[in-house]
Amino acid sequence: MTMASEYDQITAFHYSAFRPSLHLPILKECLEEGVQHSFGLDVGCGTGQSSIALTHFCKKVMGIEPSREMLEKSIQHPRITYSYYNGQDFNFSDDCFDLIGFAGSLYYGKSQQLLDEVIRVGKNNSRTIIYDFELSLDTILKRLNLEPSLEQDSHYDHEVNFNGLNQEHIKLEKEFKGNLQLEISISNISHLLLSSKDNYNLLLESFGKDDLYQTVLKELRSRMNSENIVIGAKTYSTVYRIKK
Repeated sequence: MTMASEYDQITAFHYSAFRPSLHLPILKECLEEGVQHSFGLDVGCGTGQSSIALTHFCKKVMGIEPSREMLEKSIQHPRITYSYYNGQDFNFSDDCFDLIGFAGSLYYGKSQQLLDEVIRVGKNNSRTIIYDFELSLDTILKRLNLEPSLEQDSHYDHEVNFNGLNQEHIKLEKEFKGNLQLEISISNISHLLLSSKDNYNLLLESFGKDDLYQTVLKELRSRMNSENIVIGAKTYSTVYRIKK
């Protein structure tokens, strides 16, 4: 898994400063409310927002992450344990998780080896949820007189799942696509823009590195009529059940 190389300490800071509260609404679409599982695994947990969402469905959650910068910014929670993940084998016993989640992380590590590990550590009849969301930030960049690169994120697949792999021991249960509208403050929009390596580099090139967050915030405020901006979000999710 190469996700660790995608972020440095600066973008990790902005990632931890604000993430849209979309994890829980997506999980609620996928899972039965009121059902509390014993142990959940969050693969590629980032700074922990997705792990926190899993605590609504699991008594305990293990969040694993290949970026040490992200782990350093992880949000502490009494029912979450965070651990470094080397991108290879899971360091867990067989049949120990009731629920396994991939929140925007599967694209970076999809492989038969990873799926085999998911099946190994997941209990029989447990669920694996793969989900992601896509925010419409291009209009914000255009308000800053910036044009996103045509190559920016062109390789990334928000709808990635286990298609194309040997699925002998997993069963597809359901897939979702949805659209949401989010009202986000300008200060949080600035964090959101700077949490993307591509957008960070684009803004850095345009405005320079001196206090970039404050510069972006000032530029946005000079171009917007409100302290809050409504942006669209597309959501994607796939649910599997492990059968072995």
